Amino acid sequence: MLSTRQKQILRIIVDEYVKDAQPVGSKSICDMLNVSSATVRNDMAFLEKEGYIDKTHSSSGRIPLDKGYRLYVEDLLNESEGNFEKQAYELVDSVFTNGIIEREDAVKKACSLLSELTNYTSVVLGPDNSNSLVSKIELVSLHNRDFLLIVITNDGHIESKSVSFKEGEVNIDELNKVIEILNEVLINTPVKDVSYKLKYIMDNRLVQEFIAYRETIIANFIDAFMKFAETNYYVSGSSNMLVQPEFQDSKKMKRLLEVFEKRDLIKLIKNSSDNSLSIKIGKETGIDAMDDATVISVPYEANNGEKGSIALVGPTRMDYKRVIPLLEYIAKDISKLYNSKADKDGKGK
Repeated sequence: MLSTRQKQILRIIVDEYVKDAQPVGSKSICDMLNVSSATVRNDMAFLEKEGYIDKTHSSSGRIPLDKGYRLYVEDLLNESEGNFEKQAYELVDSVFTNGIIEREDAVKKACSLLSELTNYTSVVLGPDNSNSLVSKIELVSLHNRDFLLIVITNDGHIESKSVSFKEGEVNIDELNKVIEILNEVLINTPVKDVSYKLKYIMDNRLVQEFIAYRETIIANFIDAFMKFAETNYYVSGSSNMLVQPEFQDSKKMKRLLEVFEKRDLIKLIKNSSDNSLSIKIGKETGIDAMDDATVISVPYEANNGEKGSIALVGPTRMDYKRVIPLLEYIAKDISKLYNSKADKDGKGK
């Protein structure tokens, strides 16, 4: 159990280290708390022994460790106010009160604004579509042998896939018949159950009569469906992490980029999503390349009851007191945007 003064010292070390990534010496702490250097050194030694801070080799200063950041964040969450500038919240409001911008564009713009305001990497995960129901399947002719396969769900989500047939393989009437069969079998089917239904379609006698089309169109339909199964996401400011002092080492930089490319970060955010704020600090992420990083995610609720997440990725010395309230504020605005859109759609029917 830390004393009040020891917690104050830990907070100062975190706050100062956040500013410039430089170890914090005892002198600056003495000046802030107006206590003797011996007292500060003793308390710092205790914090170091308990694993909250560490002493660097290059100086006598201390830096926070994951355990120190965790206590800092937990104490911070008990406070009601953050200190992000009022102007930042006004900028966020301007994005969501712009009636001209479509919902998806507003969410993407908010994600970009978040990365600009914080200088960290921001990520938005779209709502899970697995429980959405297939509402309609269409095939639209584009040009000669090129078509667009369109899948629409009951909550208005749309996925499309370009389909191209070989020379002499196209017969519009027969293609329409295949689409008709797909609609008969898949309408009102949850997206998560489509794979099972597709097995039935592949064995359907009527579809087999159009064997050339069956193989082409079913394969492309599966590709379109797979987009539903994948998590829709948007990333902004990924290069911001690479300019942080912690990731200047080329090996660390390469490993971090691989996390983004392999979508390990998306999996982490998705697995962390529940009904509340999630903060994964350093080794808590379970990803070796992110030992020096923190991932903060906040869920938002879409109009169909499904949830998405907005997240921020930065160094463990992230400016928690500024970014957590802002992240929560944006998540609330996204939820309002989805629900206000649902209200408008309902009134228009």
